Amino acid sequence: MKKRYLFFAIIQYLGLSAQSVAILPNTDNYDSNGIVYNNSLFFSKNNKLSKFDGASVTILPDPSYDNQSINGKITGSMVIYDNKLCYNYDYKYLYNTAPLEYRTKDFIVTYDGTTQTAFWNSAASYSAGGISIDDNGKEYEPVLFNNKLVFKGYYYGASNLYTFDGQNIVKINNQNNYNSMYNRLMLGDWALVYDNILYFGYQGENTSFDGFGKFDGTSITKLTGNDREYRGGIFSLNNALYFNILFLSIPTEYTIGNYNATTNVVSKAISLQRPTGFYKPLIINSKAYTSVNDGKLGIFDGTTLNEINKINTNDIGIAGRLKLFGNDIFFQYKNNSNQYFLGKYTQTNTSLSLIPNPSTSDIGIGSSLVEFNAELYFIYKTSASSPAYLAKYNGTNITVLPNPDSGAGVQDSKFVVYGNDLYFPYKNSAGIIVMAKYGTTVLSTQEVAKNTDVSIYKDNKGFTVISKSKDIDKIEILDSSGRIISNTKPQSKKYYFEIESAGIYMVKAVLKGGETTVLKIRN
Repeated sequence: MKKRYLFFAIIQYLGLSAQSVAILPNTDNYDSNGIVYNNSLFFSKNNKLSKFDGASVTILPDPSYDNQSINGKITGSMVIYDNKLCYNYDYKYLYNTAPLEYRTKDFIVTYDGTTQTAFWNSAASYSAGGISIDDNGKEYEPVLFNNKLVFKGYYYGASNLYTFDGQNIVKINNQNNYNSMYNRLMLGDWALVYDNILYFGYQGENTSFDGFGKFDGTSITKLTGNDREYRGGIFSLNNALYFNILFLSIPTEYTIGNYNATTNVVSKAISLQRPTGFYKPLIINSKAYTSVNDGKLGIFDGTTLNEINKINTNDIGIAGRLKLFGNDIFFQYKNNSNQYFLGKYTQTNTSLSLIPNPSTSDIGIGSSLVEFNAELYFIYKTSASSPAYLAKYNGTNITVLPNPDSGAGVQDSKFVVYGNDLYFPYKNSAGIIVMAKYGTTVLSTQEVAKNTDVSIYKDNKGFTVISKSKDIDKIEILDSSGRIISNTKPQSKKYYFEIESAGIYMVKAVLKGGETTVLKIRN
């Protein structure tokens, strides 16, 4: 009985919920790259493609190339492209015995729910090089441009752009292709498609810092000289292109920069003390919300920058990506004692606020925030050496959920919503990364919205609408106020679109003959 009371006391101290995290069987050595596709949860374990259908885990066979099975491995994350699962696959083989030499064949593999098809990247066939795929704004996150996926990869040690149209991989010529220079090209939070041009981080010749460049579908052009350092956080607002940039001329000055394609000039829009991080801003109602000047919240409307001060002057301030939850903006916030809190900003307010941690001495929350069943989820630690728990915020307070074993716990990386559960990497008591899940009794859906004839699903950075029977005559996208923000006539059974600003939207699809379907999405 005493042990029972002791456990109850620990639960009370942590604010733990009785509903707990569960480990998914047969997911040892999970590679933290889960993605929902074709009504199943796909991921790799031990670098092999696997599928969870809600009941059991199945390891899929290796893909084939030239009628031969490729015993290679999945590297990095997976994306959905052209309604197919897409991932990078590397095959290492013995090239020479004397001297001993191994080489790597680099593939892009697509999976349509039935067949895996491998496409060889012949431009990167040696021991180093090839395409990499990542997500969550990291520099290897691919970009959809001109209906093609654009990847970052390496060729003889130098970074390059590669395009993939579903059939062919093409390496884009890089004029600054030097073996001694790394990380010259950066996608993710450093890249944006604007006015039919792909802009991205591009380190120039004889520089040791990141520059700024553009790709028009054919060639790469460098836009900044050796006097400017590109700091990411790129976004478009009110028909203009902005980003963080450091002017290195005397005096040195951090700014929100602007690029004018007509004059081909990178200029200063707003001066900063210092930008914080490389994250893209959160765009809401024609305003960009971002972290500026050592952790303050900056609100930029294209003309002026309104700064919301930190809670205390000596705090580190906003430390993670901004997340829209309900009508408020949330983020990881770090104080001057190295504790992390769930920060909150209500639009039109003049100050930030903090959601109290369950205990005042706790280290606090992680950086990744995900919405699931009308609650906000993240990891939580009581001390630097404690396990990491899953925690949730319901709009009022934080609840910490117990772990299934004594391992290091929930990893602050990849959260995936599938069915009625939230899935994430978990380091168990044996020190192995497995997939774990947390479920509730509240219903959620595997697809964004669906009916018998028209469906819509998340597709790379945007959404794809598909009609099973008739061509789509018209697509209208409406914001939460009912204002039409886009009106197009696809005249086909499939239509892809992206929405720049976060929020709730309605998608009205009108088929040939007048049949109308309205679908609700969250961007």
